[in-house]
Amino acid sequence: MPYQLVKSSYIGFKTYIAEALSHGEGDFLVEEVIGEISDDTAMKIKEALGLEITLINAPLIPIDEIDEGDKMVLLKALQTLEGNEVLRIRRC
Repeated sequence: MPYQLVKSSYIGFKTYIAEALSHGEGDFLVEEVIGEISDDTAMKIKEALGLEITLINAPLIPIDEIDEGDKMVLLKALQTLEGNEVLRIRRC
């Protein structure tokens, strides 16, 4: 069963009206499915990093041990990743 590579980003809003009313602000989490990776690739990444990939721990990915198709999906996802975003590995 393949795994999905999902990009997650947290968007927070600071509004004056919510602060004045002591009301919860409109924060939310956005998830985008980037693509699928094989079981083998998912296990190799999990062993090296766990279930989350960030810009900080991305250099620890064993890129030479991953097949070409999964490598392309992973590199595409990493190119779009910004500082506060996370790539998660999730079973389909």
